[in-house]
Amino acid sequence: MIALSRARAVAYDMNADESRYLTDPSRAAAYEQGFLDKAQAIVRLDGAALPDYGARLADAAARHRADRTVVPFGGYLGSELHNITFAGEQDAAERVLDAFQQYQRTDRGIRELRDAGRLKEAVTLNTGLSKGQSDYDFGQLSTGIGDAIAINAGAMDRAVAATDDDLDGTTAALAGGALVLALGLTAFGVRARLREYR
Repeated sequence: MIALSRARAVAYDMNADESRYLTDPSRAAAYEQGFLDKAQAIVRLDGAALPDYGARLADAAARHRADRTVVPFGGYLGSELHNITFAGEQDAAERVLDAFQQYQRTDRGIRELRDAGRLKEAVTLNTGLSKGQSDYDFGQLSTGIGDAIAINAGAMDRAVAATDDDLDGTTAALAGGALVLALGLTAFGVRARLREYR
């Protein structure tokens, strides 16, 4: 759950860097590096640079899909795929990987349009809400991460409820007795020390 929560937070920053790249050309290189750093935090592909990140991601994702036990990347999503525990979690994590890959493809298109001097088209692709446009693709990624988090949170809620059910009256009485005994022994020990200072 922690890895997924961090992935979602980083993804929002990554999406902001994508937009800043278009709107602040004087700092475009810094925003590109920021975008890559955040993409690497989500799916780490050692040695990948922004121009080849998408191709490297496609290769790693294909190897993973051929054998789901193979996770040839790190990052928050790599951690999640290495720690599949609950029913439905694997499929939810796979949907996150698919959405992340689509988002990266769309981002590559935005950068290619800008590099070709087609800024208006790049901005349209960046802000569009239709399938295959960046805001839509990012929404799919955010939803996918949220769904995976919900599976983990639901499992934790069920585990806590089961533990609460296991605590019956006898267990509570024993815990209360142990607490009273510990407090009594503490008071007895402190009293002896205080007498030394009289």
